[in-house]
Amino acid sequence: MVDHTMPDDLADRPRAEDYGVPVPFACQEEDGSFDVHAVVKRRVVQCALSRICGLCGSSLRWPVAFLGAPEEADANAFHFPPLHEGCAEAAGGLYVAVGDGALGIDCTPEEWVLVTTGGFELERPAYRRGDQRVVFHPNSVAGRRTSDPG
Repeated sequence: MVDHTMPDDLADRPRAEDYGVPVPFACQEEDGSFDVHAVVKRRVVQCALSRICGLCGSSLRWPVAFLGAPEEADANAFHFPPLHEGCAEAAGGLYVAVGDGALGIDCTPEEWVLVTTGGFELERPAYRRGDQRVVFHPNSVAGRRTSDPG
């Protein structure tokens, strides 16, 4: 699954110089500031509602993909917004260097899971306490692949 070639839209994103990776759209504030370890909740919701890729920021096509840790895939609950399949494939190798917190994941996964789907449900936190991350639940899952992140 790891594909170190980058789709053009992802390659055109600003770079996080300290890691040498494109700044994910979902991690960049509107003023241009960013933290590749933290997703911006407003951007995550924008990705979901406007069908924008969480990495490159371009419009999504079918199928959409989710990339995360095996625990997220097993729970059918991803914390990073939907992606183009090509962006997800590239991300599996690119964001390993970022370590814990990359792509909204609490830890660096031993392996990545890429799920492709025809659709998803968006779950926003119901209360102001506890985990405040938005959760994506893929439905109509078309495929699931795992890979060592290296």
